[in-house]
Amino acid sequence: MYRKEQNNMIQSMKIGKSNVNAPKLVLGTFGMGGGTSWQDTTKDDQELIDLIRQAYDLGVWGLDTAPVYGTGRSESIVGQAVKGRREKYFISTKCSLNWRNTEGTFTYTRDGHSVYNNFSKASIIKDVEESLKRMETDYIDLMIIHRCPKAEEFGEVMEAMDELKKRQLIRATGLSNVGLSGHPVEALDTCLQYGELDLLQEGGSLLKRAYTEDMIQYCEKHQITYQAHSSLEKGILTGRILKEAVSWTGDNRSKYKWFQPENLPKVETLLKGLGKIAEKYNCSTAALSLAWLHNKSECVNLLVGARKLTHLKDSLQSLELTLSAEDMEAMNRLSDAANQ
Repeated sequence: MYRKEQNNMIQSMKIGKSNVNAPKLVLGTFGMGGGTSWQDTTKDDQELIDLIRQAYDLGVWGLDTAPVYGTGRSESIVGQAVKGRREKYFISTKCSLNWRNTEGTFTYTRDGHSVYNNFSKASIIKDVEESLKRMETDYIDLMIIHRCPKAEEFGEVMEAMDELKKRQLIRATGLSNVGLSGHPVEALDTCLQYGELDLLQEGGSLLKRAYTEDMIQYCEKHQITYQAHSSLEKGILTGRILKEAVSWTGDNRSKYKWFQPENLPKVETLLKGLGKIAEKYNCSTAALSLAWLHNKSECVNLLVGARKLTHLKDSLQSLELTLSAEDMEAMNRLSDAANQ
């Protein structure tokens, strides 16, 4: 099941051109940070630690976190969860966003902390050192630049990454949020001028088909792993939360495009079509939507969130699915219709 190795773990893949192995599906811990970004903030640390360990029992040996997820809470939970078996896990975290001082560019204020984006070499190295302390580990498998630098900032950022690799504090380099730059291809081209990029972590889904396919093609060409996050579009592609989402006000999804009343008919039509295809594979629409991604290319890696073990089982099921060309094309048409 779940395309597992003989040791019952999710099948591994090389990250970019590096020698680092990662599972084809990684558990994201953004929601574990808690705070005002999420509606459900009731889980205590031990419940989340238990969730990570239970996920490992299902074969999930990859974890993704970031310093700003709960201003350190998520990283701390990850560190506690893997204590005593760190070598069994692939762990990625991020750098550039911090709340320790006011240097850099102000980004946002949340839960009493003002967060700044700082691409200086010294700040990047400090970010990594603090993450290592929070997670109580002496190395990080993949360090992802959380926000996309400007063209003139890439040189110093990649210099920091190179030094961190030489110090054996990180093993591979990633970049996230290039789409927010407004010119993702140019940003990636600039990054590659200054060093090796092993992974691109970017929002990718069936509902963002055109952009997702463009990024996958770029990554294939340059031997970069494409790690798709937010692939269920904040839960919309699960088909479970559409009606209740309309009434949410405190959740960070309340202003999201696909939850707006005027878009509900399009989403309902999409989900109905996906449901018919899912019946053929005896799977959920969530599993089908994730399968659409990993069936696109061998370079695709899935980053999924889960605050319940049942959510994770849906994601794991997607790894078992080999979709026909006919069904892939049918899903493309459903996506295009929803985006008209």
